[in-house]
Amino acid sequence: MPTLNRERVSATLPAYLVDEMREVAESENKSQSSVLEQALKLWFQMRLEADAKALSVLKFDDLPTEDEWLAIGSKIA
Repeated sequence: MPTLNRERVSATLPAYLVDEMREVAESENKSQSSVLEQALKLWFQMRLEADAKALSVLKFDDLPTEDEWLAIGSKIA
């Protein structure tokens, strides 16, 4: 896997989230950055799945029919 560019960020979080992140980092012997990165990756994956579900139910009633596409294509060619 290629090396990803990393950037430093600053965030203000509620104390209970910081405490939880520290506990998880210690119990899993990981850095807090790693714990936060995994949490954000999970959130991003869930967001992508939700977006994909929303897109899957869209109806495209304004698209031409196959015959209309053929007519358009023959005029272009």
